[in-house]
Amino acid sequence: MLSVFQQKPQILVEAQKAKFMPGFGIQILIFLALYLVTNIVQAIPLVIIGIFQTFTAVMKQELSPYDPQQVMEFSMNLQNNSVLPALFVTVLVTVVIILYCRFIEKRSLYSMGFNRKNAAGQYFAGLLVGFVMFGACVAVSWASGSLKYNGFSLGSGFGLLVCFLIGFVLQGMSEEVFLRGYFMMSVAGKNSILLAVISNSIIFAVLHLLNPGVTVLGIVNLILFGLFASVYTLKMNNIWGICAIHTIWNFAQGNLFGIKVSGMDTGVSVLSFLPSGTGTLINGGDFGLEGGLAVTIVLILSTLIVLRLPGKEIAQPSEANEELQPPLSSAM
Repeated sequence: MLSVFQQKPQILVEAQKAKFMPGFGIQILIFLALYLVTNIVQAIPLVIIGIFQTFTAVMKQELSPYDPQQVMEFSMNLQNNSVLPALFVTVLVTVVIILYCRFIEKRSLYSMGFNRKNAAGQYFAGLLVGFVMFGACVAVSWASGSLKYNGFSLGSGFGLLVCFLIGFVLQGMSEEVFLRGYFMMSVAGKNSILLAVISNSIIFAVLHLLNPGVTVLGIVNLILFGLFASVYTLKMNNIWGICAIHTIWNFAQGNLFGIKVSGMDTGVSVLSFLPSGTGTLINGGDFGLEGGLAVTIVLILSTLIVLRLPGKEIAQPSEANEELQPPLSSAM
């Protein structure tokens, strides 16, 4: 079951060909620097949009800059309406990380998990797996009475629903490329796979610490999702599947079932499920299902199932070690 920590998939063997392979401590510092850069890059278009909307409102006399109450209400509305644009600008994270891996570490796209072999099939399989996983979380919460069905709620919001799907496709990929495609593979290329899996999973959870309504159990579940995502990526020898799982998990949660996504309210959904007054330990309370035991159970079971799956395109021992052997001329 734990063979995933000894056997190297081909994408990891390829990652070991990197020209720049810093130690673990330096890699953490680089990660933090990249995180800062990506946040700045994402903020630029959002700030521009905010300035444009504010200027337009002032010119139309819909906002008076001298009225504190109006300014406060406008700022809150601006923040509430920035959820969708914030999803779309995450594509810039993917671009920055790919550029770093290609031109600094000198790694191939394949080493990041962009395996062209059956990419479409892996992505659609991931969509199915992710939907079944989150559907199971909803079923457990509903069966326990901690979540109640509140009816159909989409109305005329189909266009907005499609926009959120596209947004979550970009957002899901950006986080997986950053945490699994870059960080996990870079760490595993020079250190143990176990260290790479655990460290990227913890960092994934830490990045959500400031989300509204976050709880201790919510952080535990985010670590569990990171573990599941890491193992799935290594077993499947590609990043397509986990990108799809991440996408459909968030989209189903916020836009199909109408539940908060890590404390975030998307504002449009096909169905409406509301937490009951009791059972927050199961339904996660203000953080959404990701803060509850239903998700804990599903993630643990899912990870155990994936651990038992045979790995795809596992390197033979000679292949896995050849990149670590010094060339004959340097050994003499």
